[in-house]
Amino acid sequence: MLGMVIDSPHHRGDLKSLAPICMSEPAINPRAEQNVVRFGVFELDLRAAELRKSGVRLKLQEQPFQILAMLLERPGEIITREDLQKRLWPEDTFVDFDLSLNSAVKKLRQTLGDDSENPRFIETLYRRGYRFIGQIHGPTPAVESVRAPATSSSLPASVKPSPTAHRGKHLRALPWAILGLLAVAAALFVWTRPSPLPQVTGYTQITHDGAFKGGIVTDGERLYFQELQGDHFVIAQVAVTGGETSILETPFKNVGIGDIAPDGSALLIASFEDTAKGSPIWSLPLPTGSPRRLGDLLAYGGTWSPDGSELVSASGSDLYVAKSNGSEPKKLATLSGTASNPRFSPDGRRLRFDVVDTRNGSSALWEMNHDGTGLHPLLPGWNTPPQECCGNWTPDGKYYLFQNFRNGRDSVWVLPERAHWLAARPAPVQLTNGPLAFTLPVPSRDGKKIYAFGAQPRGELVRYDAKSGFAAYWGGVSATDLAFSSDGEWVAYLSVPERTLWRSKVDGSQKLQLTEESMQAAVPRWSPDKQQIAFMGRTMNKNWRAYLVSSNGGAVRELIPGAEAGFDPGWSPDGKSIVLTLNDAGAPGLNIEGPGIAIFDVKTQKTFPIPGGQQLFSPRWSPDGKYIAALTDDSGRLMLLDCSTQRWSELLAAMPFGYPSWSHDSQYIYFDTTFTDEPALFRVRISDRKLERLASLKGVHRLWGDLGPWTGLTPDDSFLLVRDTSSQEIYALDWQRP
Repeated sequence: MLGMVIDSPHHRGDLKSLAPICMSEPAINPRAEQNVVRFGVFELDLRAAELRKSGVRLKLQEQPFQILAMLLERPGEIITREDLQKRLWPEDTFVDFDLSLNSAVKKLRQTLGDDSENPRFIETLYRRGYRFIGQIHGPTPAVESVRAPATSSSLPASVKPSPTAHRGKHLRALPWAILGLLAVAAALFVWTRPSPLPQVTGYTQITHDGAFKGGIVTDGERLYFQELQGDHFVIAQVAVTGGETSILETPFKNVGIGDIAPDGSALLIASFEDTAKGSPIWSLPLPTGSPRRLGDLLAYGGTWSPDGSELVSASGSDLYVAKSNGSEPKKLATLSGTASNPRFSPDGRRLRFDVVDTRNGSSALWEMNHDGTGLHPLLPGWNTPPQECCGNWTPDGKYYLFQNFRNGRDSVWVLPERAHWLAARPAPVQLTNGPLAFTLPVPSRDGKKIYAFGAQPRGELVRYDAKSGFAAYWGGVSATDLAFSSDGEWVAYLSVPERTLWRSKVDGSQKLQLTEESMQAAVPRWSPDKQQIAFMGRTMNKNWRAYLVSSNGGAVRELIPGAEAGFDPGWSPDGKSIVLTLNDAGAPGLNIEGPGIAIFDVKTQKTFPIPGGQQLFSPRWSPDGKYIAALTDDSGRLMLLDCSTQRWSELLAAMPFGYPSWSHDSQYIYFDTTFTDEPALFRVRISDRKLERLASLKGVHRLWGDLGPWTGLTPDDSFLLVRDTSSQEIYALDWQRP
């Protein structure tokens, strides 16, 4: 309101009387203006750390932002790769510098709409560096840190108390006042005193096999973890100092790891065979021995208490506590989402665990007392929506390590525990910052190191031909989830590791990015007229939904606004309908029920559930429109819907099916298998249900994504898959603690 009065012409004559409070014209902060650089339709605000286009703020990660700031600091000059390395990655930072810099510059160019071959702003000088060649409007500021100006205030003389009023009374109260002030000052000092922040000081690579891994625990001498060997998940081990990995023998086809006994005498493991809900849990003696079943619960994560007397397990949205052998289970709590990864505090008084909200895919850390009371989120409002998981306390209980997804990358964070009641509530501190994604942190037994997985996903497309076998496809592009238009001229695909949706000609020309980096995409499908692409998408605020986007680019829109889920959208041959799954029926460990498979009418915008389609997923409409194929929720049976009779029948059973694909003549369904001794590529003929084994996948190291290892078909019905060329190993992180 004050600004409105000042700007009104009817009040200009009274401005002098307002001078002590405000200025007659809007003030321009010359220092703020000096920290804004304008070029083209863009402006870079160094003080606010923002890049804007025509006044609209753009999303730009920290490293691309810093590169742009350095280029604008010295326009027309070469900024060497060495200069960028010194600024962005100090000497003690573990990084694949060339790959990280190239990736950061690529993201910067995408944001600016700049072309490396015909640049408007950023010129590449091969093996030397980069140069800003655009025209800057206005002065060029120095790139420096900007501090907020100090503020001061004083009371007007008219409201200051008289120095002589009630002097005697004040003198008598002075000693108590001084003591009170000293107490307040001491409390404020403790409350506000800055303390050194934890930080990582070095990295050591522990494993060197490149295999897909998960779930680390340690007894102080060795690390035990889950690893993908061939097409099975096994328990592997390695010395904490590094070296060769070896396998712990178990009688199970696939095994996951949950915890280690406090005395290191046994591992808490889970056995599984498919995508069924929950898994039986076992105690596996160390160094060798036969596993022993713990109770009858089907769990998705568990932990032993510090004294080894109790077992807490997560099953769906419930947490249970039992004796250490799994007997006498009692429900501790029922949560608002799916629980996993429970962990006791070192003193045994508290439990922390993950709670996944299946409606939006968020993952939050929660805490409660050992007896189930005091249930509350650990970091309310810190990350919106929350994307934290997989926490572990240090042995002394002073720090809590966890994984957090932010700025497009998973990193390790640490939450210091509050030292005493006077201390301020501590804030989480980031310990790793790429370019590797660090996940699943576990402290060493002495608390001096942190063990975590470091990964940089990358895939190589491979085509299988019956005559020539496996061969690289499409020039070695790191991509997955390829889908071809009906005429075979266009292809839609996902980039790896960004998982953004692109389309291009099959020769790689006319490439266009269709989704932003804020959305993770999957399984695109072309409309028959090539005008639209349906796909799955996931953002920070929403779990997997079905989306539509024009093949020529533009706004992305939800296929069914308000739907709680949308998986595997695929077009009918006439382009009038889309079949999809409206619940997460195929997700392991989740007890989800819902409408299952449904058909969406594109014209009327109405959805029609398919009778008998509950607990089925991965629907695929045949090109001739006669059938819809789908999988049962345990991935163990391939079902077929006759669209004329609306009846389901079992096409094939007793196999772990993955990614069914129709041949272009609708005569066959192709698929791959996982979790078997002999993983392979197959096809089944619809007319007589004859099964053919086409090729073995044994020894083929496939890329695993959130939805498993992808396979598909080329326009000539040749199999496509993605070989894993990622870097994923265990690292030991040295860190300093205050």
